[in-house]
Amino acid sequence: MRSLAVAGDLDDFGRVVEEKGWPSYSPNPATGMLTEELERFLSLHPTALVIKGPDRERGTEEFLVEIPAGEHLLEDVEAYWRDVVRRFRERFEGEVTLSVGIAVGPAPGTRRDAVEGGPASELALKALRMAKREGGDTVVVLR
Repeated sequence: MRSLAVAGDLDDFGRVVEEKGWPSYSPNPATGMLTEELERFLSLHPTALVIKGPDRERGTEEFLVEIPAGEHLLEDVEAYWRDVVRRFRERFEGEVTLSVGIAVGPAPGTRRDAVEGGPASELALKALRMAKREGGDTVVVLR
């Protein structure tokens, strides 16, 4: 049984918030949009385990979710997040970028792994770091 995990992060967001004068501790246009997209994703995948995010009070800047036994969803999940990244690019004209890492890996072996993220989550975080190194507005998938 293999899990699918997704990690996402708004790139260099502290600088963007400062430049635009957006609030840091309440939703702004980018964190509000990411919150909505993540909540929509979670409604489409009710078995997903939320490790981090969404944050309605402050807005979502980063997230990590894992779908146990979700390997078969990889193509749909990748298409969903590629579309979100595209819409971020269109809405914010490159001023706000989103990096996403998606990975398939072993299912959580323990209850703690299920809460804190198992091997698939670790791989998704690795994919996220790779996406960020590519410069943002990027989705990296590790199988």
